[in-house]
Amino acid sequence: RMETRLTINYTCVMFFATEPIMVENDAALQELCSHLSTQSHIAVDLEGDSLHHFKERLCLMQVSDSKQDYIVDLVKITDLVPMIAILESPDILKVMHGADYDVVSLKRDYNCQIQALFDTAIAAQFLDYEKFGLAHLIERHFGLVLEKKYQKHDWSKRPLYQEHIDYARSDTHFLLSLQELLQRQLTARGFLDAAFEESKYLTTREWNGRAYDDLDFLRVKKAHQLSEV
Repeated sequence: RMETRLTINYTCVMFFATEPIMVENDAALQELCSHLSTQSHIAVDLEGDSLHHFKERLCLMQVSDSKQDYIVDLVKITDLVPMIAILESPDILKVMHGADYDVVSLKRDYNCQIQALFDTAIAAQFLDYEKFGLAHLIERHFGLVLEKKYQKHDWSKRPLYQEHIDYARSDTHFLLSLQELLQRQLTARGFLDAAFEESKYLTTREWNGRAYDDLDFLRVKKAHQLSEV
């Protein structure tokens, strides 16, 4: 119990005391990736616009290392190759939560194959947690109740306001500490290798949605009655 309380205090102070670094152009992304290439593990999450646009796409990437949170604006970045190299590196552990959609979306949008994944949702399931959503795990281990109002936000909209940035950063800010806690529990119960194996299997998932066709609107009932304007 004492160890958990210390973790809560340290992480919450870090959360409120630091500002995330915005990455909004290719030069800034290159600088970030040069830094990330020196890290042994990072936390990653993605936001898209699937609930708001027919041709969905990834719009935002959140990344955290042990000291700093970063918000990568995928709407403004034109060259994601440096980040793809980080995500595909087998030498950098990527800690994610419920990464199945992120995995297939990265393949769909960038032909990116994530390597070295640890999924904290998978870990929580191996540990028989009654609830394994990220918000529940953060509240359980760090005593912080996250705001959920932007779960269905259209992340393609700009500008991003402070409340959007705060919501986005919370998805990765606690993941490295959470991974450490869950990994200790997995090791104690003999499930660590199985959790890593299941996470690795998740990276093999493929996008199974239909390919985008700009004439798909013709499938809508009575589409022939639409005007040309």
